[in-house]
Amino acid sequence: MDAATYTRLLAEHRDRVYSRALYVLRDREDAEDVTQEAFLRLWQQGDGIDPQKIAGWLARVVHNLCIDQTRRRKVVRTRFGRPDPAAADLLPAGGAFGDPEWALRLDQRQQLVLDAMATLPAETRSVMMMHYFQGLRLQDVAAALGKTETAVKVQVHRARRSLRAVLEQDADLAPLVRRQTG
Repeated sequence: MDAATYTRLLAEHRDRVYSRALYVLRDREDAEDVTQEAFLRLWQQGDGIDPQKIAGWLARVVHNLCIDQTRRRKVVRTRFGRPDPAAADLLPAGGAFGDPEWALRLDQRQQLVLDAMATLPAETRSVMMMHYFQGLRLQDVAAALGKTETAVKVQVHRARRSLRAVLEQDADLAPLVRRQTG
């Protein structure tokens, strides 16, 4: 891979890679380490990757690096239905959300959705973030996670159903959730 191509890919994907790592790891230094390692691997293996699949390849590498980092830290995953307090406070950095004031502009509905997302298991939250927040197609999410597209579709469907149930518990949001889904 030539330096110009690498520089372009770095500029294009670094915010997304960092925000994904930060969301999963909840630690800026660990996220920076994972981001650096992901782009080091891109530099080393970039010539063997289809240019159309760089985003999915990077998502898979970051996912795997985050798993490795989490195992090293021995982070305990939350159980389904029990919010992860760290996830509710953490907002993506970089990418479309790179503005540090983004958190200040979240309206109540957005915060409720983030709170509801915190009730999902870590892997399901990751799938939802990749698809809805990072804009990856389901087939790219599946490739990144080493799953079938059907398995990812089922996971998204179940997550949406769980989120709907959590959001319907809020009296202010219940009519909106029912109107949009019913």
